[in-house]
Amino acid sequence: MRKVSEAVQAIVEANPALQFGLHHRLLNLSQVARFICPLVEARLRKPVRPSAVLMSLSRLQRRWEAQQPAPQRRFRIDRINVQGGLCALTLPKQVTTLRELAELFGRVQQEGGYLTLTEGVSEVTVILEQRHLKRVPEVLSVAPRRVYRNLAGLGVKFQEAYLETPGLLYQLLQQLALQNINVVEVASTTTEFNIYLDDRDVQLAFESLYNRFIREAR
Repeated sequence: MRKVSEAVQAIVEANPALQFGLHHRLLNLSQVARFICPLVEARLRKPVRPSAVLMSLSRLQRRWEAQQPAPQRRFRIDRINVQGGLCALTLPKQVTTLRELAELFGRVQQEGGYLTLTEGVSEVTVILEQRHLKRVPEVLSVAPRRVYRNLAGLGVKFQEAYLETPGLLYQLLQQLALQNINVVEVASTTTEFNIYLDDRDVQLAFESLYNRFIREAR
């Protein structure tokens, strides 16, 4: 059976930010212990007291003070594409709605437009250009539950070599969170990650990702 100390070490070793904070004594260990306690419980599959996590963190900090934490892996983005003038529609997931969305997709494609669709358990989100909104009531028999206008999309393209390495998508979203940018929707394929946000934030988001993952990675 795995120990609390082993689970804590595995979690910290997978997070360069925690390693750096422990090494330089930048963190409130009590707060960190409460924060990662659910992660420890998930690894051990049993309840764990925050005090036990705190004790393991204290021991790790003493051990790592004398050594330099491993540097965070540098990811490189191949390119960033910007698609403006978008909107997002949220619809109930029904057989009829999905059939109508297929027709809407065909019409948008015929006009050379942009449309992407994400299915959840009970809802479907459609992101398309605002100029195609006029097509929606022509095709759909149900009104959207929510319409989010004035969206922009950042399409991030990266190499397949990063697919098996944890942390890329986290680092992308982390840069936007540090800038207090709200992410409205996300979607992905094998080597592309699409981030949808308000038009007002797109320039700051682009520069933040470019500076971190293209300029610094050269």
